[in-house]
Parts: sequence; C-alpha cells; structure tokens
Amino acid sequence: MLLTLLPAATAMASTPPDVRAAEWKVLAQMNQFRANNGLKPLRMATRVRLVARDRSRSMKSLNYFDHVSPGGATAATLMNRRGVKYAFWGENIGWTKYMGEMEGAKWMVNWWKNSPGHRRNMLNKGFNYVGIGIAKDGPKLLYTMVLVNQRDHTPPKAGLVSSHSGISLSTAGSARNVTVRWRGKDRPLATRTAGLRGFTVTYKRGAGNWHVLRKGTKARQLTKALAKGTHSFRVRAVDNKGNKGSWMRPLVVTVH
Repeated sequence: MLLTLLPAATAMASTPPDVRAAEWKVLAQMNQFRANNGLKPLRMATRVRLVARDRSRSMKSLNYFDHVSPGGATAATLMNRRGVKYAFWGENIGWTKYMGEMEGAKWMVNWWKNSPGHRRNMLNKGFNYVGIGIAKDGPKLLYTMVLVNQRDHTPPKAGLVSSHSGISLSTAGSARNVTVRWRGKDRPLATRTAGLRGFTVTYKRGAGNWHVLRKGTKARQLTKALAKGTHSFRVRAVDNKGNKGSWMRPLVVTVH
C-alpha cells in the first residue's frame, strides 16, 4: 500500500447500514489510537466521506487497488471537482477478505497502525477532519480513509439550563423578573478550531412569534420581566467562522 500526502459531492448512493456502521467503527478505532498517543480526535466530514466512498467504489468497479485510478483520478481530483476545500490531505487504503464488517474494520486499523506510512497519516497533528468509505466486493471489503486539513466547519453547541438552578424568579410589581441561564462551547478540533463567538437568544410569549433578545452576546444569562402566562426561550451558538449551531429545545417558563 502506498502513502499519498500532497498539498493542497456527489449524491450519496445507498450504503447498507452495516457498512455505514463499519465506517464509524474505523473512525472510533483510529481516534482511540490517536488518544493513546496524546492526540485529539478527527471528525467525520460528510463531503470528504463521499469522496472516500467513491474511491472505494471506483476500486471495486474498475478492478484496481491504488491511490490513482486508471483514468488518473486521485482523492484530490474528486475533492477539487466538487469544490471541497483543504490545505493538504492524505489517504490510507486497504482491503480485507472473508471478514465481517466490524471485524474487518478493527483488523484494517490495526494493520494500518503497523505500517509506517499509514501510521504517520493517522497520527499526523495537522489533520482535523477525515472521510471513511467502505465498499463491498463479494467476500472482500475495500477501505479508503481520506484525511484532510480544513477550516472549521463544525457548528458549536449551546443549550438552556433546564434545571431549577438555571432559572431564578423575583417579584417586581405585577411581573416576575426571570433570570435564564445557558451554556455552550465550540466543539474542539485537532487543529484550526474557530473558537466561540457568542450566542443568539430568542424569546416568545405563548404561541407568538420568536423575537431576538440577544445577538452575538458573550453573556451566559439574562433577566427579563415577565407577566403571567407561558414564555419560551431558546439559544444557539455561533463560532468565529460563522458556523451556527442548531436551536436547542426551548426552555418554557410559566409565571402564575
């Protein structure tokens, strides 16, 4: 097997559940290997995963085993065609025969561990995302791991604290001053983590429309005077690259 390390989507075909699970198994095995060597995990990148799947399927359909297809295409060729940006990339390929998906996934990563070039790829501190694609070819499983260095495109996470410690009430005339708290973080990458920019907090009364209370705030709580009734708050985070997290489950406060 050769090592490719060079500077720098198609529609997803149907992938059987057992093959998808094996792809995640490869990722878990590789990240455990990285952790054992003091390195942060790599995250699965959907568009790179599609490239890895196409590489494995290409080797199956064209009956070859190489980092370059008979037509001269590499993983970089496929990424460039689809507009997948990267600073540099690497690729591990391999195959197993007469093994189940989970057994084969574990065996493949162990084989790569003991191959100097493949090992260097998996322990490279410069990579932060990976795509893993497996194709079945009769009793054979073909594996492709495409490792890349990309800008952070992983959205941050945020959520409102829903326990009693997350809400405090105080009387203010006919209304209640309600303090709502939230938490969140930018999910770390092995490198090039964007960092958390802030939070957007929205509010609605009853079945009304959502209104922005805070945008881009770095605070982790706010206090609002609420009349009797039902009130809802929700929050999402944004990082310094503009990646926005999902709106988390609203926190509902009822003032009696």
